[in-house]
Amino acid sequence: MDYEAELAIVIGRATHTMRVNIATNAQNGGLKPIGGRSKLGDEVTRRIRDTIMSGGYVAGQKLVVDDLAQHLGVSTMPVREALVALAHEGILDVSPRRGFRIAQLAANDIEDIFMVQAFLAGLLAERATPVMNQGHMDQLYRIQAEVEALGEHDSDEVRAKIEDCNYRFHRAINHVVEASRLRWFLRAATQYVPRHIYETIPSWTRLTIVDHPAIIEALARRDAETARRRVEEHVKRCGTQVLENLKARGFWS
Repeated sequence: MDYEAELAIVIGRATHTMRVNIATNAQNGGLKPIGGRSKLGDEVTRRIRDTIMSGGYVAGQKLVVDDLAQHLGVSTMPVREALVALAHEGILDVSPRRGFRIAQLAANDIEDIFMVQAFLAGLLAERATPVMNQGHMDQLYRIQAEVEALGEHDSDEVRAKIEDCNYRFHRAINHVVEASRLRWFLRAATQYVPRHIYETIPSWTRLTIVDHPAIIEALARRDAETARRRVEEHVKRCGTQVLENLKARGFWS
């Protein structure tokens, strides 16, 4: 099966089965108030989505519009719009009598999310390889040097900094060529795994340190096929780390 066909299958599967289930006692899942911002509806949607996908609610738990609005410090209108949007994404179940409730997420849904990310990130790396210049390469070398220096220590703060380096590393590759639609699809896939979740997985930091040099090496040799493959493998390994972490935390118990 070619990559385009595989992508179509995976995106369809992920779209229809995006569910969440994790045990927690926090009524509002760690949501933090929102100050005055533009695009308030988008921000409310993102905050609630991130909380759900970080395990802030129990599967089947009811979300009450008034409670969420009070907790976030906003009116009920953007909250209601956010819940409707998240129901369309499959993260929430909604019915006239039961309202909005946290939907079920299966392990294969997490795998699908990362399979989509891996395909798109790999394709962007493949397209970037032939046109990478010395400026692009120097940027990757600098970021990786930061990662390796930080990797000599381990703390929540250090892992957060490494996560930021990882984000900048992949963004530098993804923006080498004009591929706005591919990047849009990649953003759509990555929004279901909040960036901060990686900071809670110590083994993920090691992947960033170990995997990136091989990606840089393939890019420097202008080996597009190898660059694509190494990026795909890297993203899939990250997905495995996230999945194992969720299982260890009792995500599906």
